[in-house]
Amino acid sequence: MRASLQHTMRRVSLAAAMLSSFAVVASAQLPNASSAAYGMAGNFTAMARGFEAVSWNPANLGMPGSPGLSLGLAMAGGTIGLAPVDFTMLHEFSGKVIDSATKASWIDKARASGGQRGRIDGGVTPVALTVGPLGFQVGSSVYTSLNLSPDAVEAVLFGNAGNNGGQPKTLDFTGSHVRAGVFSTAAASFALPLPLRLTAGILPNEHAAIGITGKYVMGSGLWIADDIGSSLGPTDVQLRFGMIAPDTALDDYRKGFGAGTAADLSFAWSGGPWRVGALAENVYNTFKWDTTRLAYRPGTGSFGSNGASSTTFDQQPYASAPQSLRDIVANQTFKPALSIGAAMNLTGGLTITADMRTQTGGDDAIIIGPKTRMGVGAEWRVLPFLPLRGGVATVTDGWQAGAGVGLRLMGFELGVSTSIRRIGETSQSGVMVGLFGLGR
Repeated sequence: MRASLQHTMRRVSLAAAMLSSFAVVASAQLPNASSAAYGMAGNFTAMARGFEAVSWNPANLGMPGSPGLSLGLAMAGGTIGLAPVDFTMLHEFSGKVIDSATKASWIDKARASGGQRGRIDGGVTPVALTVGPLGFQVGSSVYTSLNLSPDAVEAVLFGNAGNNGGQPKTLDFTGSHVRAGVFSTAAASFALPLPLRLTAGILPNEHAAIGITGKYVMGSGLWIADDIGSSLGPTDVQLRFGMIAPDTALDDYRKGFGAGTAADLSFAWSGGPWRVGALAENVYNTFKWDTTRLAYRPGTGSFGSNGASSTTFDQQPYASAPQSLRDIVANQTFKPALSIGAAMNLTGGLTITADMRTQTGGDDAIIIGPKTRMGVGAEWRVLPFLPLRGGVATVTDGWQAGAGVGLRLMGFELGVSTSIRRIGETSQSGVMVGLFGLGR
C-alpha cells in the first residue's frame, strides 16, 4: 500500500508541475491570450490592445493607439490546486514513505474542510487576430473539479483499518464527486468609435467606442459523477458512483456534445491620461448540452470477502440517469459577467490600473476562474522595449498576485509572467509565456 501510494504521489506531483508551469486568467468561454494581463493579476480591462482585446474589451479596437494589425499564435495555460492537503505538503514527501502520523493529520484536515478538493482550469488559443476594428479569436477552455469525502481520503491513505487501531470499520464515500467540461469557442469582434464627450472639453484628446462580440460555443466533452452511497466495510465493498459522459456509441465526436451562440457588449473611453473600459459578457447565451449525445453509466458494484461480486458499468440511455445528475447537466450554462476597469498614465512609462469583475451563477453553472475579482496593477516601461508588470487582487475566497516582463523588438513581443493565487486553503501558481505577439 505504501509503495503504491508513494508512486501515486510522485505521479501527481509531476502532473502538478507540468500543469502549473502554464497559467492563465480565464475569461468565460474565451481563454486569456495575454501574458501581460496575467502578470497584472487580471487588471486589464481598460488596457487591452490588439488581439488581447477580443477577450478582454473589444471596444478598445476602436480607440486611438489600437494597432492596425495584430496577431497572436499558440498561447496556452492552466491553473491547478489542491486543498486542504496541497502540493507543498505532498512535495515534502517526494521520494519518501509517508508516516502514519502525517497521514492521520491529513485526514483530520480533510474532515475539518469537508473533504479533499482539487481544481484545474485551463485554456489554449491557437490564433487571435485583429485588423483595424475587427477581431477574431479561436480558443478552448477546460475545467475540472474533484471532491473526495473525508472517509474516501482515509480509505486512500489507510484502507478501512489502518487509522482505527487495526480494527476494520465502514467508511462512507457519499459526497465525493467529479465535474469536468471542455469547450471550444470561435469569437468575432467589431468596434465602433463614438462622437462622445463626457468631460465637456476639460480633458484633451477625448475618445470613446463601443464593441460587440459574437461567439459560437461548442461543448467538446462533459463528465458529471456523484457518489450516492459507496462504502468500504469490514467484509465488503459497495460502489454507487453514477456518471454522465459522452455517448461512446456515437460515430462522430467532432459534432460535439452541446452548442450555442452568445454575445458580449463592451465600452471604452479615454481622455487625457485616463482610460476606462467595461465588458458585459454573455448578454445572451444559448449554450446547452445536447443530452441526445450523452449517456449514463450506473457505476454500481458489490464485492464480498467470499469472492462474490456484481457490477453494472454498461452504458445506458441518458434518461436512465437519476434526476439529480440530469439537473446538474441542465444547470451547466454560461451566466452573465461584468468587468469594469480604469487606467491612468502617470508618466510616459508608468501606467496603473484598477479592475473589478463579478460573475453570476450557482454552484452548478459553468464558471472558469474566480467568480469575483477586484484589484490593481501596473506596467512600467523601464526602457521603451522592456515593460515590467505586476498586480494584486482579491478574488472569491482569497487573493491573487502576479508579475511579468516583456521584450519588444521590431513590433514583436515575448512576454513572461508568473502568478500565485490563494483560494481558501488552496494554493495555485504558474507561469505564462507569450511566445509570439505581433502589433500588440
